[in-house]
Amino acid sequence: MLAELEDRVEQILAALEQLREVVDDGKQTRQILDSVFRTVHSLKASAAANNLDDPARIAHQFENLLHSLRTGKATLNARVLRAFDETAEALLNSLHESPDQADLTQLFNQLQQLIEAGGRGPGMEVEIVLSALPTEVWQSLSDSEKHRLKESVGEGARLYLVTASFDVTDFDVQFQGLKDKLGTSGEIISTAPGVDQDRPGKIAFRVLYSRDADLNQINEEISGISGVEVKEVANTSSDSQLPSKRSSRKTSPDAKLIRINLADLDHVISATHKLLRQTSMPLTATTATQDPRELRASVATLRKSFMDLAADLINLRMISIERTLQRAARAGRAVAIATGKEIDCVVSGSDLLLDKSLCDAITDPLIHLVRNAVDHGIEDPEERARLGKHRRGAIRIEAATQQGQTRVTVTDDGRGIDPVLVTKAAVRLGVVEQGSVVGVDQSLRLLFRPGFSTATEVSSVSGRGVGLDVVETAVEEVGGAVRISSEPGKGSAFEIRLPVTFALLDVAPVEASGQRYLIDQSHIVATMAADKVNLVLGASGAVIQVQDEKVPLFSLSELLRHESVPLERLEQNHFLLCRFTTAEDSTIQLALLVDAVAETQQVLVRNLGSRGGRWFGVAGASELPDGSVVLLLDLPRLMLTANKSRQRE
Repeated sequence: MLAELEDRVEQILAALEQLREVVDDGKQTRQILDSVFRTVHSLKASAAANNLDDPARIAHQFENLLHSLRTGKATLNARVLRAFDETAEALLNSLHESPDQADLTQLFNQLQQLIEAGGRGPGMEVEIVLSALPTEVWQSLSDSEKHRLKESVGEGARLYLVTASFDVTDFDVQFQGLKDKLGTSGEIISTAPGVDQDRPGKIAFRVLYSRDADLNQINEEISGISGVEVKEVANTSSDSQLPSKRSSRKTSPDAKLIRINLADLDHVISATHKLLRQTSMPLTATTATQDPRELRASVATLRKSFMDLAADLINLRMISIERTLQRAARAGRAVAIATGKEIDCVVSGSDLLLDKSLCDAITDPLIHLVRNAVDHGIEDPEERARLGKHRRGAIRIEAATQQGQTRVTVTDDGRGIDPVLVTKAAVRLGVVEQGSVVGVDQSLRLLFRPGFSTATEVSSVSGRGVGLDVVETAVEEVGGAVRISSEPGKGSAFEIRLPVTFALLDVAPVEASGQRYLIDQSHIVATMAADKVNLVLGASGAVIQVQDEKVPLFSLSELLRHESVPLERLEQNHFLLCRFTTAEDSTIQLALLVDAVAETQQVLVRNLGSRGGRWFGVAGASELPDGSVVLLLDLPRLMLTANKSRQRE
């Protein structure tokens, strides 16, 4: 645990070095300050969860100064940079020895003086732009977003309002594409979703965007995205802006150390030597024998040895998730003590092995979720008794693998997501107008909005509105996703879904509309030729008769939005009978139509990272023996989603 906290402090120190290099570049400065703020916030939570009072206090004061800088209440200068270094060093030292309390008091007083020194006000040109900004847009911005806006415009960037409207079926993919386009050369100040009452099938977005470019250039760059309109708020900058100073950013190295059992390492070394010997056998056989059967047998043995070695290497990346789950549980208990609440925290799935990179990635998000569950979800003992609940709240942290996907869930039996409370917070933050009523679904979306918090006071536990935003960002960076469900008065469940980083899978290569894909063989019960299947076309869709059961049929081409072969002409096609387990632990059979299916083979599957997580129905990719790269489909997600849509129709 101390090693992880040290790693975070080292990340902070490296970021501070970068900050000095880009101090004249406003955009990069703001990005680094945001990054350091999130790291310090996570460090504070981890230190508090492990009863490290002094590091937690130092991190809290450090966070206060960073918060003031991000909101424009303090100014970044040489004194602040020096204070950054002193605070980071104090953090590092406090992890190993108790600091002198008089020195800490002096440091805290210094940080408070820097906060009270104040920041510089906006210039006249900035005021002109701000006055042209619609009132409802300005009121919806958080303090840090307002400061980012002032800084960006003050540096000569032009300000634009970008409005977009996307179909509800794929708005997340379309909106992410728009953000990627805009963020490449400009700065996204804020984003706000909305619902078009006149077009219920559309999701609207408003993006406040700054950039040193004219309107025509921006429109040209996003011309490939439909449903987008860009308007300039005001233009006080001249056509000949001086280029901003740029510096190359150095990426701080993450901790990439992993402990390996010596016996496991010895086994891999032995397997490598064995593989070396076996590699020469097929080569020798080509000249020493003419028997093709012996040669094929040698090649098969060699391939199996390669796969065994790959499996051993993959296993070296796997570590127990128990430590991560227990850290989250300790964090929850610490919050309960700090807030005077009583909880029972149950942990299950501690025996699960997870890739080291994923374990590291979800540790902080999981701690955030547990802390939020206790602080925001669980009621005070007296309130629970008044509501007829047990005085002790229940927190359950569970890790499990289902159909090849790891899921870590935090469940509580608290108050749930209260739309009334979320509405009050949204009105207070200027996200919605006074008198508006936010529904349950919109409440769940607002909770992940950057800067949104239902807490009215900042404490060592919560209140800065960075928790769920941090969770979603961190999980998406490794190709995962966060799902939330809640019932007012009964509790909430937050689920982190994680992809497979590396895995050896038995897969069935299939074809659809001329493209090859891979399907996990464990999902396939049987493969049937078209002439052996009793096909029935009905009003609600096609089904096939399997013994006494009618099984819904779906075309892979249609699921992937390719052109599909009419069901009346299926002489050359194949049917795959598939069996899945739903989220409710029930088993369901569905049939899949493909153009062709090849023999099962074992492949090494890799996940596609953050971008892969945006591709609906894609679980990873693999390189086949012929050198081609083929996508592994998330067949359960594709087919179960399509089946639910058909049932609703």
